[in-house]
Amino acid sequence: MEAANVDWSMLVLTFIVGAGAGALISHLLKSGSAGNNTSSDLKTRMNEKELQLAQLSDNVSEHFVRTDELVSTLEKNYEALISHLKSGTESFCDDSTLIKKPVVETAAEKKEAEPEEQTESEPPRDYAPKTSGTLSEDFGLNKEKEESTEPPKGL
Repeated sequence: MEAANVDWSMLVLTFIVGAGAGALISHLLKSGSAGNNTSSDLKTRMNEKELQLAQLSDNVSEHFVRTDELVSTLEKNYEALISHLKSGTESFCDDSTLIKKPVVETAAEKKEAEPEEQTESEPPRDYAPKTSGTLSEDFGLNKEKEESTEPPKGL
């Protein structure tokens, strides 16, 4: 009888191992096919995001082009206003002492005025000029003393 019990237990054990192996293989195959669906979903989402990025890039470019156009129009209107005010001042004011230079300057006048201001005041330097630096032999010496050819008094 023991041999019959061993045969039945081997049969049950083989069935359980086979069922487990089948379940494992089935699970692995399903997860592999689910991975393929996930990658296709991922590719679809990536393509959608690329389209959104391209649209956003186009919108930003259009925005800056329109901003540039508006700024150019604003500059032209500003210059037209200044010239209108100047011509009105010249035509309505007969006395030249009453005509004053307008407080607002055009962009070209500002550019011309900037270099003059820069040359008038120079910021302090943290280095010595190249012609007479601190390491030169004549730095800090009076030129008049160098011109005298008298020998030292102790000799």
